Amino acid sequence: MASTRLQKLIRSAEPESLDLFLVAAVLTVLTLRVYLKATNYPKIGGGGLYIAHVLWGGLGMAVAIMILLTFVTSGIRPIAALVGGIGFGAFIDELGKFVTSDNNYFFKPTAALIYVVFAALVLAVRWIRRSGPMTPTESLVNAIELSTDLAAGRLSSTERDRALALLAAADQTNPLVPALQQEFLSAPVQSIPPSRLARIAAAARRRYVAIVATQWFRRTLAGLFEVQALGVGLLVLYALIVAGAAATGSASAQTALGQAEWTGPIGLIEAAAALIAAGFTVVGIIWLPRSRLRAYHAFELAILVDLLLAQPFMLLGAGFSGFFEVLIDLALLATLRYMQAQEGRVVVQTPDTAIPVGR
Repeated sequence: MASTRLQKLIRSAEPESLDLFLVAAVLTVLTLRVYLKATNYPKIGGGGLYIAHVLWGGLGMAVAIMILLTFVTSGIRPIAALVGGIGFGAFIDELGKFVTSDNNYFFKPTAALIYVVFAALVLAVRWIRRSGPMTPTESLVNAIELSTDLAAGRLSSTERDRALALLAAADQTNPLVPALQQEFLSAPVQSIPPSRLARIAAAARRRYVAIVATQWFRRTLAGLFEVQALGVGLLVLYALIVAGAAATGSASAQTALGQAEWTGPIGLIEAAAALIAAGFTVVGIIWLPRSRLRAYHAFELAILVDLLLAQPFMLLGAGFSGFFEVLIDLALLATLRYMQAQEGRVVVQTPDTAIPVGR
């Protein structure tokens, strides 16, 4: 019964709003922490009142829900995602107050708990996207949703092309499909100039693409992973030397082994994650001369292991200061996914020479 109900749910063809929601929430948490630290944690309110920002977070999420329930135009979803993401970020930032008996906002493991929440949300979004291609029914429903701009007389060329692609994937025997195709093809298309924010984002995207496409950037990226693998290898060698010396009765080695952070349960998990990530990194380095696509995929797996297995436990001790390393991992992950997409396009264009093209 539950699976039947899930099958009746219609997925959106615009998952970018989910990304915007998560990015807005993460940036809100980091911005709040930096601002409150810089201003010595001021209190908003007076006369014995204290307005916690969890209330502002609830207001933001309520406004986002009201926007979605009130308006049906396609361009309203990103606005709701932005407002809702900011609200959720302000809400989840005060998690420490609600998991401690003394309402401790500065509870150090809060960073790890918030990170786990966001990691779970990212995995859920990833699972939704990879749960299979859109069905013909989902394609048709999403095309119908785009027809709201058609009816309102503000259809852009991008929306028209997207709608036609969705209708091409829909069930062609459905009488709605040819009717909608005709309407989209005959409708006048408005030339909607991009906003200032869109122009800034497009310029940043072009600059990013230009940098990532250079040979020196690829070599630098490969060098970073090689250094990471070498560092893990040296740490493993050091640990083996210390353990061997302690086994032979060396007092200093036994002391160093007893004080080592990786001897505890959390340390062992972090060490295991580092070894697994290093293993994927070595695989990527081996594949790099023959197929960049496979190498980038291995590097991506190494980063995911670090993000999902090692970072939650590191944040338990480091607190929010440990998010700097998380941001570096996320930047590397985004870069690798873009580079995989670029390599994948080349492979599709020349399927008979897939591996040589990746050189």
